[in-house]
Amino acid sequence: MKDAQYHKKNLAIVVGGGPAPGINGVIRSVTIEAINSGLNVIGIYDGFEWLAKGDHTHVTELKIEDVSRIHFSGGSILRTSRENPASSKEKIEATIKALTQLSVDYLVTIGGDDTATSAYKIDELTKGQIEVAHVPKTIDNDLPLPGNMPTFGYQTARHTG
Repeated sequence: MKDAQYHKKNLAIVVGGGPAPGINGVIRSVTIEAINSGLNVIGIYDGFEWLAKGDHTHVTELKIEDVSRIHFSGGSILRTSRENPASSKEKIEATIKALTQLSVDYLVTIGGDDTATSAYKIDELTKGQIEVAHVPKTIDNDLPLPGNMPTFGYQTARHTG
């Protein structure tokens, strides 16, 4: 019997920065694992573009059937943007407010240095109300990771560029 007070927790996925090979694979893996762990998954369209304006309506609920084969396609089914909410107090506050309005408990960000900074600020300012995990993605390979640990997207850019 389920507890009447039970609240199914929400995990949101945001993709920031430029496109890189492998984004859809990450969206797929995170979505499937989260659903199998009992979470609802919310895909945020266009990176932080709308959230930084306080708009929480550009979202979609992701289901396993929505993502099961997306790793065969390039780009990002959620699209992306270079909006950096950490660039101003107003933007980061609007972003947090929008995430709160969506009842986000967990946030997975996929992106480069600006997205990582935004993820850090959200984690810091929400003081654990929203738990944040960042997946490093940059074709520039300019995130401070352990040696010989390139981000996804970098190898393809290096070998084809």
